[in-house]
Amino acid sequence: MRDKINQAQLILDIENFLKRLKRRRRVWNEFYEQCTDLVLDFSEIYDPDYEYIGYVKFFIFLYYDLKSIDFGFESLKIELTRIGYRDIKSWFMDMVECFEKDYENIQIQKNENQNELEEYCESIINKCSRILVVRVDLGYLQEYQNRITVDDLYFDLDKLVNRIQNKDGIFKHVLGYAWGLEQGGKSKGYHCHLGVIYDNAYRHSNVRHWGDEIIKLWKEITSDYGQGYNCYNRERVAELRNQGRLGIGVIHRSNRSEVNNFIEAMSYIVEHDKRTAQYLRIKPTSRRTFGKGQLRDQRSRR
Repeated sequence: MRDKINQAQLILDIENFLKRLKRRRRVWNEFYEQCTDLVLDFSEIYDPDYEYIGYVKFFIFLYYDLKSIDFGFESLKIELTRIGYRDIKSWFMDMVECFEKDYENIQIQKNENQNELEEYCESIINKCSRILVVRVDLGYLQEYQNRITVDDLYFDLDKLVNRIQNKDGIFKHVLGYAWGLEQGGKSKGYHCHLGVIYDNAYRHSNVRHWGDEIIKLWKEITSDYGQGYNCYNRERVAELRNQGRLGIGVIHRSNRSEVNNFIEAMSYIVEHDKRTAQYLRIKPTSRRTFGKGQLRDQRSRR
């Protein structure tokens, strides 16, 4: 019996395998073994109700083309060897421009999301003279990564957003929020960047406390499979303060530097200029990777 598959890691492994296929002229050692393992694992997690992004789409074609083969390791490896490295690469390269359009569209969408988020933050600060900004990163414990699918991520996120929208408990005096979903980075798994903006008139200024409370709630929602990182921690706050870039905690509308830093801190939620590409390569059809609250009587600033 094959081990339970880590969906997020498998999708990254497929993408990296295809990147290597694109740049290599000649077959490398264990190419057919690697390809066989990846096709077998992909056949177990493939779901036509998902959207697949970029190079990963090529494995959908492989899956359907090889579907008639007995999906045992040896029989599949023999068939892939019979097809040969050159033909597999040629087939992939014939479609690579189409796959790469997905990456271009991701950049376009992230730019649009960033502009939308900046306007949203400006609207909030224009309505309130002083706000309390909390930023947390939410994900899953490493030992449970092989149990977590992208459906689980959206299911847990929907629960959290519902609590925020209903202003339950720790979200009673929330003015706004924004979230962005990603895959990869240090954890290699699915994770969420979340920013929550409180009316500081109704919340004491212990921003770390509210970040910890959100992480505590995330762990409850995920049945303790989840973990979180509070961006308001001593070392990071000291570093940003020394750089004049601290944009979380108490923000005053009268201090334009604080406001600019606040917008920059929130923009990280949709920032695409990270060291590693962390976009979702797989998601339920029609679901977004970014969301934010709505303001009553909100007007766009141009």
